[in-house]
Amino acid sequence: MTEPPTPVTVSAYAGASYPQRPIAVHWQGQRLEALQIERTWRTPDALHFRLQIETLGRVELSYHPRTDTWTLISLAPPRKDPA
Repeated sequence: MTEPPTPVTVSAYAGASYPQRPIAVHWQGQRLEALQIERTWRTPDALHFRLQIETLGRVELSYHPRTDTWTLISLAPPRKDPA
C-alpha cells in the first residue's frame, strides 16, 4: 500500500514548458538528484513522473498546475547492493 502524497519542493527543467522534467527533490534539507525517469503521463489535474531518486528509491512526483505545487508518493525503497 502506498502512502498519501507528501508536498515537496522540486527543481525541474523547463524547456518549451514547465515542468518538462524533474531534476531533483529537496527532501529533509537535502537536494536529491533524479537518477532515471521511467515514465511520464498526464491526467486532467496533474503531470506525473515515475522516477528513481537517490536515497528515496522509486517515487511518483506529481505537478499540480492549478496550485503550482508538487507532491511525492514513495513507491519502492532504494535497492541495496548485496554485501
